[in-house]
Amino acid sequence: MEADYSVELGPSAPALELPWRDPEGHLHYVELRGADGRTTGNLDSIAEARRFPALRRFLADVNSQPSAWQTVKCDAWADATEAAANLYDAGFAQNSYVDLVLAEHAAALRGCLEAHQQLAKQMAQALESDESLEALAEIVVRRCYFHPETNLEESDAGYCLTLFLTGYGASPGEAAESWERTLEFAAECLLKLQVQITNEDGSL
Repeated sequence: MEADYSVELGPSAPALELPWRDPEGHLHYVELRGADGRTTGNLDSIAEARRFPALRRFLADVNSQPSAWQTVKCDAWADATEAAANLYDAGFAQNSYVDLVLAEHAAALRGCLEAHQQLAKQMAQALESDESLEALAEIVVRRCYFHPETNLEESDAGYCLTLFLTGYGASPGEAAESWERTLEFAAECLLKLQVQITNEDGSL
């Protein structure tokens, strides 16, 4: 598996909002982490989670009590790819992205750029350790504007991670299988990262 990380903070770079709603009002943020730290029953309201069981499991794991993360937005799609354009000489790819913010005790680090850079680097290193996966990962540090529930016109500036995953294969089915295995491994890596967030005084 190949993995890398980057930082995109320029004026034209994409930024996340929490909560968010699309301009037409059809799509919106879904809270998956309950007040007691457990994954809520809102998973079934996310179309991508209903369509892709592996993504549903990923969302459930990452928003569960052992995790220091909560998910904000996601998508998944399949496409054909040029074999010469990837390391695996594969003609098909299954893709996804998930936006992640720190939660619970780790939420105090939402405004720390250095922490997010370090976490992105550690995540890339952890993912790249599995050489059996025919997959590509990119972790991007981006700005996130956290709106208080009582006033969505105000916000506190902070940061988030966007996790892009692509699984490759000689057929759509093989690409999907590779992506599913990669999602499972990525969830494991995210759960392990919390150890480094929460030790001693809560800093890295």
